[in-house]
Amino acid sequence: MEGTSSFAQVESAARRGWRASSIGALEGAAGAIPLSLGCATLLFSHVSPDVMASGLFATMLALACIHFATAGNQRPLMFTARIFEATTLGAMLDQAVAQLPAWGLVDSTGVRLAFLCAFSTAAGLFVCVLFLVRAERLTPFIPAPVFAGFSNSIAVVQLVSQSRSLWQQLAAAPVVMTVASTAAVALAGAYVLRRWRPRWPSAAVGLLLGLGAGLFWAHQGQPAPMVGGGGISFGLPVLQADFRALLAPEVRAWPMLLLVLGNGAILGTMIFINTAIGSQALTQIDGRRARSRGDGLAMGAVMSVAGLAGAAPISGSIMVSLAVARTSRVDVATMTMVAAITVLVFLTGVLGWVPLAAVVGVLLCDAWFLLDRPSLRLAGEWLRGTRLADNAREDLALIAAVTLLAVVANMVVAAFAGLVLGLFLFAVRSARKPVRNVWTGQQLSSNCARCSSELRLLAEHGAAIRVFELEGDMFFAVGASLEQSLHSGTEGATCLVLDWSRVRHVDTSVAITVSTFERNAAERGLAVFHAGAGMQHGNVAEELRRRMPQAKLAPDLDYALELAENRLIQWHSTGAGSDGTSSVFEAMLLFDGLNVEECAALERAMVHRFFRSGEVILAAGESSDDLMLILQGSASIVAPDSEGNAVRLAGVRRGAILGEVGFLDGSPRSANVTAQDDVMVAVLTREKYLELCRAGHTVVPKLLANVAMALASRLRHTNQLALARARAQQRPAVAAFPLRPSAPPPR
Repeated sequence: MEGTSSFAQVESAARRGWRASSIGALEGAAGAIPLSLGCATLLFSHVSPDVMASGLFATMLALACIHFATAGNQRPLMFTARIFEATTLGAMLDQAVAQLPAWGLVDSTGVRLAFLCAFSTAAGLFVCVLFLVRAERLTPFIPAPVFAGFSNSIAVVQLVSQSRSLWQQLAAAPVVMTVASTAAVALAGAYVLRRWRPRWPSAAVGLLLGLGAGLFWAHQGQPAPMVGGGGISFGLPVLQADFRALLAPEVRAWPMLLLVLGNGAILGTMIFINTAIGSQALTQIDGRRARSRGDGLAMGAVMSVAGLAGAAPISGSIMVSLAVARTSRVDVATMTMVAAITVLVFLTGVLGWVPLAAVVGVLLCDAWFLLDRPSLRLAGEWLRGTRLADNAREDLALIAAVTLLAVVANMVVAAFAGLVLGLFLFAVRSARKPVRNVWTGQQLSSNCARCSSELRLLAEHGAAIRVFELEGDMFFAVGASLEQSLHSGTEGATCLVLDWSRVRHVDTSVAITVSTFERNAAERGLAVFHAGAGMQHGNVAEELRRRMPQAKLAPDLDYALELAENRLIQWHSTGAGSDGTSSVFEAMLLFDGLNVEECAALERAMVHRFFRSGEVILAAGESSDDLMLILQGSASIVAPDSEGNAVRLAGVRRGAILGEVGFLDGSPRSANVTAQDDVMVAVLTREKYLELCRAGHTVVPKLLANVAMALASRLRHTNQLALARARAQQRPAVAAFPLRPSAPPPR
């Protein structure tokens, strides 16, 4: 569904340079620092208020280090602590504390810090393992609607959590107006910039406006709660962690170790998935992908060290990354400046002056803009009873499911569910229509140059040729639908062409289905040709050869159509020439309307030439001095492409004229003509033609008229095909054929 994901809506920032990087860094720091501190506050409330200041220091230090350490990555990404991970780690701590008596441990701040550091370190190591096995390669397979669901889930969680935080501040404030006005000023300032000046650092400006409002109320004697109200500490939580208690001999180590490893795997998976999804979201904007496994390992190593130090879990942030991408490119300069701003903000104590209400206002603004607008419009249309297209309805269901799972459970569950549901929808959509179109020989034809009699025959009986235009990778789910489409399109047919040029992969079930269909078709006397099976460099040609060694494989659709047309012409041809004789007179193309004397004069003027299979009949660039008539065999017209490879443009066979355009206007040959098999041609040289002209022979004007009629017949045939295709496209493809009863093909 076009426009489903909000990430596709964000334009890649064209502005570069230090000025753009500085603005982007301010936007990133304004989003990452307050959110990280809020998450650290939430996490360390599960430990003890006494270590809150050291926890904030560890989190800020980790935030600066990971931005600095990963600035040179091929796929840079903004980082922050997240509510999902902080809440999850807090719940893990509560679970561990509940089991302390069973393990022989006494509850204390040091023990809680030891478990916090152990869980976080194990999570960072698990992130390293996931990057080591290149698990991020799964993210490109996540459908765009899943990203829209992630965006909506983050927005919903942030709207709910910040609204609750604002309500709690309002309830605790002596004067409600101090909190309400500060939040409103920050929210309004950020909204105005996001709406009308999207390249400006809206979060930073919103915080500055909130800071001004907070200072105003403080001057009035009504101070509001501040972000850094707990003061500044330069100690790390790991220094206060009591690891000795966990390693005491009387402690039951194995249950405790299993809990640490299990919780570390869960937390690490959450961090990894959120980081990988954030990376994929930025890749959709600027096209840069992570190619180095070392980048991911370095990222995981920093997360492990940060976890050991006691910081809140840090992961890649979709929200902050997209905020920076609006104003500048996420690069080394931007990441380095974010790290520097983080250190500077903490050391100067500026956070002690920023009201919590201002942070809430900015985060509420970001949450509002994170809501995926295309999916909201689809939901509105569905609620109003508007009939949605199948793809739109399925995408809306996928977005809703991912959003709900991410909010109710977590991002890990939502990511796996989104991947599974996306694959399921892919299977359903692929199974729905494996045959894109079905054409007849009256709607499509090869580029083979043919005489007017063959063109008339094809125009009359071309409906007996069927071309099945297949598409999409095919697996077992499409087998029944493919078989039904093939059988329903064969009524009244003589020759069938299966066009595989849009298919890259087939599985064994589809190959068996096609093999069974071809065997049944052969029993009914139908000829089946396969076109373009190797064009997508997949496994189609290999599977067809393995299951059907005798299958007729043509390199492209044009060649397959030519073979099918030859088969049809051979069946319907009667009378002179049907036995393959090489008489010039029986070829009839240049002899329409000529009397016996004129035919004899033309035959005397023409000489016969024989070419072995593979020999060049006409070479590109040569002078056009000869007019040729193919008496026996067939040839291919080939020309080099931009890379110098020979490309077959068309085919010619018995009765066709070669070189008529160059013979008329004197231009050099435009392509090579190579014999496919042994070819006999009759040649009228320019010298003999001029002799006939000087003699004033009556055969000359009739000869030119026949050449012109041959060109006109091809043009008329092409126009008829175009008109037939246009009419067929206005009707259902398989049921569009006005088929007439025809005799069964010969066995």
